[in-house]
Amino acid sequence: MERVSLTPGIKFRLNDQEYMVRKYIGDDIEITNLSYDNQIEIHSENELLTAWYENRLTIKKEIGKKEEEIIVYDIGVLTDEERDLMEKRYQILKPIITGEVKSAKYKDYLSALPQELKNIIGSPASLYRWKKRWEATEDKRSLIPNDRFKKRDYNTDPIVVSIIEGILRKEERTGLQSTIRDKWIEMKERVKEYNETRDDDQKIKPCSLTTVFRIVQDKTDSYAKDKARHGVVQADLNKNGSTAEVEVERPLQRVEIDWTPIDLLIVDTQTSKRKRYYLVLAVDKYSHYPLGFYISPQEPDTRAIKQCLLHAMLPKVHLRTLYPRLQHDWLAYGVPETVVLDNAKVNESQDLEEVCSLLGIEMQYCPVKAGHHKGTIERTFKTLNSKVFHKIPGTTFSNPQEKSQYNSDKEACVTLRALYEIIHIALIDLIANDISPELGMKPEVMWKEGLKETRVQRTLPYKKEHLKLLLATGVDMRTITNKGIEIQSQFFQSPELMRLFDEKKRKKDDRKVRVRYDMADMRVIHIWDEQNLQYIEAAPTRNSLRRKRIDPNHPVHYEQLHAYSYNNEQAYRNFDTSVLAEAQNRIDEIVQHSRKTLRQIEMLPDDVRAKQFAEDLGAIQAIYDVQLAPSDIESLQLVEEITEKSKKTSKSTSSRKEKKGRNKEKREGGSDSQNVSPVINEYNYGEGDNEDLQGFETTIRRRV
Repeated sequence: MERVSLTPGIKFRLNDQEYMVRKYIGDDIEITNLSYDNQIEIHSENELLTAWYENRLTIKKEIGKKEEEIIVYDIGVLTDEERDLMEKRYQILKPIITGEVKSAKYKDYLSALPQELKNIIGSPASLYRWKKRWEATEDKRSLIPNDRFKKRDYNTDPIVVSIIEGILRKEERTGLQSTIRDKWIEMKERVKEYNETRDDDQKIKPCSLTTVFRIVQDKTDSYAKDKARHGVVQADLNKNGSTAEVEVERPLQRVEIDWTPIDLLIVDTQTSKRKRYYLVLAVDKYSHYPLGFYISPQEPDTRAIKQCLLHAMLPKVHLRTLYPRLQHDWLAYGVPETVVLDNAKVNESQDLEEVCSLLGIEMQYCPVKAGHHKGTIERTFKTLNSKVFHKIPGTTFSNPQEKSQYNSDKEACVTLRALYEIIHIALIDLIANDISPELGMKPEVMWKEGLKETRVQRTLPYKKEHLKLLLATGVDMRTITNKGIEIQSQFFQSPELMRLFDEKKRKKDDRKVRVRYDMADMRVIHIWDEQNLQYIEAAPTRNSLRRKRIDPNHPVHYEQLHAYSYNNEQAYRNFDTSVLAEAQNRIDEIVQHSRKTLRQIEMLPDDVRAKQFAEDLGAIQAIYDVQLAPSDIESLQLVEEITEKSKKTSKSTSSRKEKKGRNKEKREGGSDSQNVSPVINEYNYGEGDNEDLQGFETTIRRRV
């Protein structure tokens, strides 16, 4: 990764003005304002770091320097072939950039290289071009070909390519090695055998020797070949290089990372359940100064270690604003030279090794059961337990004998948010600013004096997003919708994301995209735009975090969103749906009754149906008028009284209607009236009923 340090002569832009660093004055930096007659200004280093962190400070490139060669900060989008080629080019270039091979000896050096590496170089001009890229970026990713995102097209039949790949896989399994010409001859023989059973229009043509060379160059797995031929140890050595331990003489030269369960039960604010978290910590060996940490809800994996490494390298600004109880600033930041881990399987990750390799960080693994090789961080864990966690209600202590009859679950009272503040105070105020018997001074003083005396210039990427993308622990494939991207029931949106959504919808592309996010701070996620070869940002939708009772001013941990989503889903699953089922049953009853009633009404004459429609509208309007004046209790009671009275008189009126209907039938002598009389009896009110209804409507209107 291209890096820069605020050394004298470096130019940068701050708040749309151009500056140049002149010199350091203690913890302050004297700078020249080039936009205003070279006016001299003095700023603190922390102030400039804060501006860089907030993207208000941008380092200017040197005059004549090309644009940054690196446009990919997520190695997950690179193919295995691209990574392999990058490593081989770096292997060729390393003796030159370290000074072992001088410019006058380039020709002899190139001629002494193995044929496999000579084939990669092609011409001496390529070597000079790689060297120029490295000097501009100091990052191996600059050695990747510029067309790395374009699909390699060999103009070769896919069947021929698969035949060559089969030859390579056989060599890798056996550890044997043959020349390119041998592979070309074998490929032609297999193509000949393939064509013997095919018609003329289905036969394939073998590719040229040059094409075989290109395919072998791209498809060879050197690690698998070395593993089969030389064994795992030698293969790892060829891949990672020597990792011999060096003497510690300066800050950031050796950083120890380890993890341990926190001896304290944490209370979930939603479920009140008790949970024990894990602390991943990074400590500088030279000064014993804590560099960064990460709190993991489960046993840490490689992602948790990367998260801790990210926190260790970034400047810690705004901490005293977030945590006003802090008495000191956290001064640690910068890329370490060597990272030391124990021999646990969690640390043996190819992804972690690749990330450290890209950053120029050497990795060392301690032997099994050799905790004394990381004595500094082990003592830090012990200090945290004795000074902090064992003094807080809800502690689990370090062993059952020490705990005895203490009820940790009952006494627990610390939330996750409170734990973050406690750890910040413990690391900064209680450890970094307490006298160390081994050092004879405070770790903070040792850190500051070590940087000054050894002239260590801590480096940073040009933008913090580059570092966060490289070390982001959350990687997932998500689908874009019109609501944005959903992670743990939380939607993230931005104008750029919606433009990408619209573009994919118009082109009918797959809406699944690669998403990276910082699990320690979910306030921003990054989405890979494969069309424009860049990451775009998205943030939580407006006020969504506050509705979850999550403070957006503080970093939002992934565990907070996960807990909220899990608890909501659990409440949804356990909800008593009997009331909902009963309501649905009653709606079904109304529908069935309405169906039956409508069938009867459709049999009535038009004048009777019109009268019935008017009466229905009058009843509905009466209820509506009562709803407009809900404080008029008498009106509501009147509705109930009229309803009850109608029910009581329905039986008497029905018998009277039946009698009148029979008399009318005798007078008219028609058979049709006999068919409709039951329906008329059901829907026509008697004289007394009509009077009651008219009096009810008059009373309602008067009272409303």
